[in-house]
Amino acid sequence: MADLLVAGHFFEDIIDGYFPLGESLRQMLSRQGFGAALVVITHAPVLHWPGDDGQGPVPMRLRAATAGLLRWSLALAVLDGNGMRLSGVADWRWPEGERGFGPETRLAEPAFLRGIGLHPGPEDGGAFGRVRRDNASRLGIAGPGVPGWGFTRPVDGIVRDTGAIAAPHRQGGTGPRLSVDLTDPDHARASHAMARDLGL
Repeated sequence: MADLLVAGHFFEDIIDGYFPLGESLRQMLSRQGFGAALVVITHAPVLHWPGDDGQGPVPMRLRAATAGLLRWSLALAVLDGNGMRLSGVADWRWPEGERGFGPETRLAEPAFLRGIGLHPGPEDGGAFGRVRRDNASRLGIAGPGVPGWGFTRPVDGIVRDTGAIAAPHRQGGTGPRLSVDLTDPDHARASHAMARDLGL
């Protein structure tokens, strides 16, 4: 059983391209009224150019840019003051050498995402930030070993480690996870779509 039942729901959205990923996700959280969200993004082109300071939109003219591909990601985005914290697991590819992937990475175009958003409130939700308790909810911050969407261990930044992905039909773990009620048809459908996107 979940340690803390919280207000939130499954959702789908499209985030802006051209801004750094962290800024696009921050705008989405604000637009949806979430304080935090677990998000799945797949098949998204990404962009890098020398001297990118990670601020503002893509310039009108690019002289030497590199396009890559975010194959898939499961990330936890949490509003933190005026900024945002982002951690998770992803698989990405840059054709010219190895570059990392993180909040400063730019999407080359708008991207579809789906996930689970949590409404902000006074309760301490640990890695999920401040959350709102909702004892009637079918969504909860999972205790140790309880299966749910998230991570089998604490994750710092964005890493390549598919073993760190936790899902309702897989292992639990000690990382941040959201338990869902798979007897609820809406939860079951949304969980199935997330699992399909991640190839689980």
